[in-house]
Amino acid sequence: MNLGDGRSPARAADDVDAREAFALLGHDIRLEILLALLEDWLAAYTEPKSYAELMDAVGMEDSGKFNYHLDKLRGVYVRQVEDGYVPTASATALYRAVLAHRPTESVETDRRLSTATCPACGADPDLRYDRGFLTVDCPECSAWEGFTYPFPQTGFERHDTEQLLAAVSERVRHEVGLARTGQCPACAGPTTVDLRPEQVEDDGCVELTCESCTFVVGVDPLTALLTDDRVSAALREIGLDPLAQDWERPDSQPTVQSVDPPRLALTVAGPSGTANIILTDTLEPEEIAVE
Repeated sequence: MNLGDGRSPARAADDVDAREAFALLGHDIRLEILLALLEDWLAAYTEPKSYAELMDAVGMEDSGKFNYHLDKLRGVYVRQVEDGYVPTASATALYRAVLAHRPTESVETDRRLSTATCPACGADPDLRYDRGFLTVDCPECSAWEGFTYPFPQTGFERHDTEQLLAAVSERVRHEVGLARTGQCPACAGPTTVDLRPEQVEDDGCVELTCESCTFVVGVDPLTALLTDDRVSAALREIGLDPLAQDWERPDSQPTVQSVDPPRLALTVAGPSGTANIILTDTLEPEEIAVE
């Protein structure tokens, strides 16, 4: 299974929006205004700061210059209310993203995982962390592709190896599950599913792509289905844990059942039986049978 976050198809209009968003923060005074507003942030219950309080917090005496920069932020990152100014959800989301991916010295690691085994050959997998992507794969064979997924540096630094593997597995399960049901986990925009019928039987992956941002993920269908209650129940019935990590689950190679309408067939074998799942072109389980 290969999971990632990359550049989805070209979106010229969105690129313009991104440039404007970055440009709005291209001044120290605007950053100071935002940081002052975020000091006492309590989501929708944030108490407004008055114009005078903001000027004092930023340390400015020139009201004309201050007002110019405040106006640049107003409506996008700052909202004026009856008693003053509050940060918008866009400002707080940006702040959280900066904290999660803070511009510190890059962290890299390459270690052997003695707590896990390659599902193909039984060797100890390698864990690597590079450019914000966590990768687990086998150094001894090519039968198991392993997986790679973006994981914030803050989380990487604050988890030991066992916690890290559990955390990234949970992140993948929830984010891919959300994308499968039509909502991008990064920007909440709509996502689309590409069953990739010409390739899916070779590499075992379907593709989920956001129509609004850079989120795109190639994933085996079973991983995308783990948040579906019916699929989870079927896995438990055949003796499999739907919360298990990727290398703890058996191979579930998809096959193309039909092209028109598009349908994939997925067979998952467990110690207590076999689950046969038919998927629609939106990765919705159409049929689930347990033998």
